[in-house]
Amino acid sequence: MIPRPRRIRIQFDPAQDVLPNGSRLSKGISAAAAVADALWLGHDEGVSVERLCAERTKTGSIRYAKHRSFDLRELIALPAPSGSDGEPAPEIDLEGIAFADDYLWITGSHSAARGEPAGRSVSEAIAALADVERSGNRFLLACIPVKPGAEGPDLVRRWRTGEGRLLRAARLPGGRKNDALTRALSHDPHLGPFLSIPTKDNGFDIEGLAAAPGGRLFLGLRAPVIDGWACVLEIMVGAHPDRDGELMLQKLPGPAAPGRPSVRYRKHFLDLEGAGVRDLSFAGRDLLVLTGPPMRGKGRSQIRLWKNALASRHESMRQQKDLPKLLELPYREKKDHAEGIAIVGQRGNRVTLMVFYDSASKDRRLPPAAMWATVHALALPR
Repeated sequence: MIPRPRRIRIQFDPAQDVLPNGSRLSKGISAAAAVADALWLGHDEGVSVERLCAERTKTGSIRYAKHRSFDLRELIALPAPSGSDGEPAPEIDLEGIAFADDYLWITGSHSAARGEPAGRSVSEAIAALADVERSGNRFLLACIPVKPGAEGPDLVRRWRTGEGRLLRAARLPGGRKNDALTRALSHDPHLGPFLSIPTKDNGFDIEGLAAAPGGRLFLGLRAPVIDGWACVLEIMVGAHPDRDGELMLQKLPGPAAPGRPSVRYRKHFLDLEGAGVRDLSFAGRDLLVLTGPPMRGKGRSQIRLWKNALASRHESMRQQKDLPKLLELPYREKKDHAEGIAIVGQRGNRVTLMVFYDSASKDRRLPPAAMWATVHALALPR
């Protein structure tokens, strides 16, 4: 029997809760990672990363507060650091956050976006529905040093650790329409055809990120789901030897794939019963996979386990029996979409998992500028 979840308060600073476009952090979170007592959170309509720290309340319970927002324009060179005509900077569509090697890794969705069917007439609404854009700051994959601080960890451009390692913020090269990753995938027989298709139409969309030491990253795709199979991309990223502030795709360890002598990415196809990936998180060498519908509408959201994912050295296909279900989560048509997971404790095969929701319903929101996340106790199969 799975224990009932607990709720934990996520308290944002009311002065920083409202984003430049009018959205609120407390209405939904799209990406999450936990490091010691700190939470790193992302919203898909801004250009910042949020840090909160655990604290004990007067009643003895734990909440996350001490909110600080880090504007990513001050840390890395975004493709579009400012909007036009005084408008806010285009959103990153931040969908993945992970931590490894003293770096916070972040990724945008890398997706195309379709216009909403809006207008004063039916013909205008139909025309708007045909508008597809590949622009803004969505094509972002970056790492930023995390430096310990008296009030909690900080994100900085550069930092030399106590062991003498020099850490520098950097990102994959790219612009408003593509980056090194999508260029590498442009001729891929599975993913290339989906790069120009909007995400809500089963087009290419990164929504999960898990990081391992040495720059090894796993990117979970909400879409495309191909003949019922979801996809996780595996890449290796390192600092460019000659260009400060720039990353480059590196050769993955293990044998080359047929027809690709230099392996810059690997594809892992997962049978998630038609669902896509909404987030990823490492539990030791295992990978927790948060699933959800690839397109609009109702669906199922689950936590599944990819056992010993870090042992992978080949492209793979994982059947349902290889991906046991650990947890079923609510997923309503327009509200309460589980979008981010963070492991806040682990002892042996026992994991404490925090789940964050986008498009949070009213009963998940708390005045002023706060929301409930849920905490789940999981037992991983041995």
